[in-house]
Amino acid sequence: MSRIKYNLGTDGFCFLPKIFSSYQVECARNAIWDVIQGQYETGVQPENRFWNVGDDPESIIKIDKPHLCNEQIWSLITDVDFGKWLADTVGAKKIQVWHSQSVWKPAGGGQKGNAGWHRDIQYWPFWKPNGVFTAWIALSDVIDESGPVQYIRGSNEWEDIPGMDFFNKNIASQDRILERTHDGFKVVSTNIKKGQISIHTSRVYHSSGPNISKGPRIGMVVHFCTDSSEKIPVKGELTSYLNQTENKSICPVIYEN
Repeated sequence: MSRIKYNLGTDGFCFLPKIFSSYQVECARNAIWDVIQGQYETGVQPENRFWNVGDDPESIIKIDKPHLCNEQIWSLITDVDFGKWLADTVGAKKIQVWHSQSVWKPAGGGQKGNAGWHRDIQYWPFWKPNGVFTAWIALSDVIDESGPVQYIRGSNEWEDIPGMDFFNKNIASQDRILERTHDGFKVVSTNIKKGQISIHTSRVYHSSGPNISKGPRIGMVVHFCTDSSEKIPVKGELTSYLNQTENKSICPVIYEN
């Protein structure tokens, strides 16, 4: 565990060493590209597509629950070592994947590839903040020019800041709000190698800028809950997210002690 960079509790995020082999990474990348192209090996469609074949090739490509569509993606997010690393890092006895996303950020998209400052819990009304986390698996080497995920160190302890929104691609305007409310905040970029993982809490503020590198920035997002997570009863369509956790073929338990 000494190879972990940053502290999940005090910083709100941390970076793990390389866990996945180059072969696993390559298989997962190819599988994600197949799903992007509408090829579903299992015959099951993803939960949602936010990009379709023929759409703007420079726009960010995000697909929800691609692990249902392809055995290689399922194998990646249910890997035994991955589950144990997550459990050891967050101090949990149980790790369950309740949602996944593949994110393919093409080069040259400019501001279209931005994700504004936000904290995950603001979009999760069915979870209390503690015991739910996000793991980001790098499937390409991530450098400053790639438009990496960037965290505000220690912002997991902040009060909510009005005006912060994932869908607001004008990060500069949000920066001005942050500067007025939290002078001297420290931003850390997730510059990690393919096969490495970052983990962040549900309350840390994070964003992502444009990819100005020569290749795509590719990652697999895994939202997971633990034995200490607590659900909040909700109504309407959101109840499906709570109900799905009872179905292990959709929301697999990848570690249990």
